[in-house]
Amino acid sequence: MKQAVGSYVVSFQAEPFHKGTRYHWMICWAQNPDELVSWGHAPTQELAEMAAQNEVKDLSSGRTQGGRVTNTSKSATH
Repeated sequence: MKQAVGSYVVSFQAEPFHKGTRYHWMICWAQNPDELVSWGHAPTQELAEMAAQNEVKDLSSGRTQGGRVTNTSKSATH
């Protein structure tokens, strides 16, 4: 799934992981969708969407330059 958010395009992808699913999010430039700006993953789709929204806000405000965002949440399946 892809969403345009201002100057960025955010996409999500589910991946089987251990006994559950991991949700990846990727942020690319809207004018150059092949250029990856930031990425990360989370144990649920909701957490991935929230992390991606927060990263877009940080990118837009200049608080971050992008790159891999470390997952700070823990999976409920552990």
